[in-house]
Formats: sequence, C-alpha cells, structure tokens
Amino acid sequence: MAEVALKHEKAKLVKTLKRWDLVFFSVCAIIGLDAVAGLAKWGLGQGITWFVIFVFLFLLPYGLVTAELGAAFPAEGGIYTWARMAYGKLPGELTAILYWISNAIWIGGSLAGVTIASINAFFLEPNGKADVGTLGSIIIGLIFVWVNIAIAVMALKRGKWAANIGAWVKAIAVISFSLLVIINLIKHGLPAGHIAGSTFTPSISGFLAVIGAIIFLFVGFELESGASEEMTNPQHDVPIGILRSGIITTILYVMVVGGSLLSLPEKELTTSSCLTGAFSLVNKAVVGTGGGAKLMGYFFGIVIIMTLIGSGSVWILGSCRVQAVAALDGAAPRGLGKFGSQGTPTAMAWLSGVVGSIFVVAVFWISSSGGGTLNNAMAVFLGIALSTAVLAYIFTIPATITLRRKFPDVHRPFIVPGGKFGLWLCVILAEAGIILTGFTLLWPGLIDGILGQKYDIVSSWGVSRKFFELTTFGSFIVICLVGVVFYLWGRTQTKGAETTTEELLEGVVEEA
Repeated sequence: MAEVALKHEKAKLVKTLKRWDLVFFSVCAIIGLDAVAGLAKWGLGQGITWFVIFVFLFLLPYGLVTAELGAAFPAEGGIYTWARMAYGKLPGELTAILYWISNAIWIGGSLAGVTIASINAFFLEPNGKADVGTLGSIIIGLIFVWVNIAIAVMALKRGKWAANIGAWVKAIAVISFSLLVIINLIKHGLPAGHIAGSTFTPSISGFLAVIGAIIFLFVGFELESGASEEMTNPQHDVPIGILRSGIITTILYVMVVGGSLLSLPEKELTTSSCLTGAFSLVNKAVVGTGGGAKLMGYFFGIVIIMTLIGSGSVWILGSCRVQAVAALDGAAPRGLGKFGSQGTPTAMAWLSGVVGSIFVVAVFWISSSGGGTLNNAMAVFLGIALSTAVLAYIFTIPATITLRRKFPDVHRPFIVPGGKFGLWLCVILAEAGIILTGFTLLWPGLIDGILGQKYDIVSSWGVSRKFFELTTFGSFIVICLVGVVFYLWGRTQTKGAETTTEELLEGVVEEA
C-alpha cells in the first residue's frame, strides 16, 4: 500500500537542517554561475537593468509565495506535495519530473561544460596547452556528475555541508573577482570593444532575450522544502531563510554580472567561458603574467569548480526527494521512492547519475562534430535545462491560492502580506514570469515577431532554429510524456489503496 510505503521510507528521515543551513542551501542553489554567463551574453547591459527590475516583479512575489507554502505545508517532497494537494497526482507528477530531470540534465549538460571550460582556462591555457580534448572532456564530465551523485546519497547531516561550503565558496569567488575588476578598472579603464552604455537602456527585445536566464537564476527558494521533514523547525525557519538568502543572492548576482560586463569585450561574452574569461583577463591585468597570476588562476579555478559541485549536488539532493515522494505517493513507479538507510533517495540519485552521464556525452559529441563548439552545445543544453526547470512551477505558484481555499484551517506562520489582493498580485506576477519564460525558451522569437521585433536565433544560440526546437521543445514533450507514463504506472501499483492528503501531511501541519 502507498500509505505503508510512504510511512516506511519517511521513518528513515532525520531532522538535521537548521535555520542557517536553509540560508546556505538556498544561496548555494540559487547562485548559478553558469547561467550568469548567459545573462551577460544575451542581455549585455540590459541584463543588469532587467535583473534589478525583476527583483521586484518576480523574485519578491515568488519568494513570498514560496515562504507561505513552505511554512504552512512542511511535508517532504515540497513542490510535488503542494501541486498534488492543490490539483491532484498527475499535475503533481508533471511538476516533479520536470523539476527533477531538469537538474539531471543541468549537471550533465551545463555545469559539466563550465567545469571543462574552467579547467581549460585556469589550468591548461596558462601552461601552453589548448584544452583537454573530447575524450578528456567526457571523462572529466562523467567524474563531475558522479561526484555530485555521491554527495547526494550521503546522509543529509553530512551532505548538507556541500551547501554550506558551497555558499561560502561562491561568496569568496564573487568577492575576489569583484575586487580584481575594481582594481583593473582603476588601473586600465574599460576594455577595448566593451559594451556600449546604450545597451543598459531597457527594451522589449532585451527583455525577451534575458527573461529566461533571469527567472532561472532566481528560482530555488522551494528546493529546501523538498526535505521539509528533515528540518528542525520548518514553519519558522523557512520564511526567514528565504528572506536572508534572497538578499544575499541579489547582491552577489549583481556583482558577478556587472564585473563580467565591465571586464570583457562584447565579442568575448559566451555562455561557456564568460566568467572564466573575465577572471583570466582581470587577473593578468592586475597580477601580471608570472607565477603569481598562475597561482591566482589555480585558486579561482578550484573555487569555481567547487561552486559548480555545490550547485549540482544541492539541486540533485533536493529534486531527487521531490520525485521520490511522488513515487511513494503513487504518482510514479514505487521503486523510484526507495530511500537508503541514511535517509537519502538512492534510487532517484542513481537514476540522476545515468541521465546526467548521457547528457555529458551528448554535449561533447555535439561540440566535437559538425563544426560545433562547446559554447553552442552549452547554449542548447542550458536552454533545455532552463525551460524544463522553470515550467515545473506552472502548478506550484497558483497552488498558494487553491490551498488557502481547500485548507483554510491550516496554521500559516507566514502569510503573503496585503490580504487577498497581495496574494493575487504576487501569484499573477510570479506566474506571468514563468509563462513568459516558457514561451521565450521553447519558441524563441515567437513573442518578438508578434511585437514586431527582429530575432536571429543563430546569433542568440549559435544553432539553427530546426535543431534548437527539436532539442528543447522535443525534450519538453518527451519529458511530459514520461511523466504521464510514470503517473499511470504508479496508479496501477496503488489502485484501491491511494494515499490520502491527510496521510501525506500526517504529523507535519498544525491546525489554526
């Protein structure tokens, strides 16, 4: 029975996440140094402008909605549980599979690619070597994926240190980079071919170019709620953790995007090596080209790779729990809900490793065949990760309104301010950001054309429209179909013995 399986696996969970663990968890999850490069390349100066605007139009309302959901319904599975309680198991499973698989694709496609770019930039090029080659890239990419998986299957009391250390390392990376940028600007001024000041002026085309990257950079507050029943005091710690992490991530993002734009010529802004290239440039300009510059490069290369491991492991750690709970609830094959003796979703973690490994091979196969480049392959797979990850929130955001109506007596330690108007405003703003992002990523140029704006997919993504849409839109459809198959599979295993909402929330919510 689903109820028995759910209780049996939840009995293995250990409460270990405290308030500052949640802050570090969110900071490590939200700060994505790979997608920052995309924001700088696609938006130029408008990347910063629209980023600041969307702090108020998306980050704030999304954070408030997530804080209410996380505090009111602190059940394991987080984003799945909320969508499932509001709309049923099928919407819940579609939410879970998009949320989980986007991260498996991300670590194998985008994060592994930035890791390779970092190794090339900081360890090989300073010593006169070009790159690690296709075979070397695949091997290193596979190692990267499975290091993340190894952390994800650790007991959370140890695995959480990947988030804690990762958050601090990201702060160190951004602050050290920003200091070098400031010193370089004082000594040498802006680089030749730098972005024009006019690119900071917001426009419709600029908005459509960067909204996908911005929304992707902002989401992640709910990730910690995937492990709600492993928190010591979720109803009080989740809202405070979201507030603190939101402030920290906003500051760090502005520093790193601004530093990249002020350091690199416009033509050198790329999705695979924007940040690494910017650091290499300012490092040479400030420290020189001798041994000191090499040591600084080695240091920054290690720090960048550590931040990438922190990001990947934290997202796998959280998203695997989401899909595992969906399986235990009967919305997916029950075998995927298996938790190990240390309270970690081992079945989903191993499956994540397999999916991530497939995408490692795919990225470097594309980048080494048909005249492709790592940057082009990175752009395509970043597009897949962005679209699937963001669209996972389609049911979650409006669930806040639905759950207020369905469960009015549940104690809500935090409520979106402003009464019904405030709630509806936050939901509409956050949901609009999600939907617009979906359109711009799955059909790039569609909205541009409707609004009379020019759009060139080759200059934006480095590949043809046919290839881009086949991979991104095609992947999205396939993932949704797999979600439906998982739902039907899980339904056959729990027919006549479905878990009730009360059983799903047993012992984790308080009545008002």
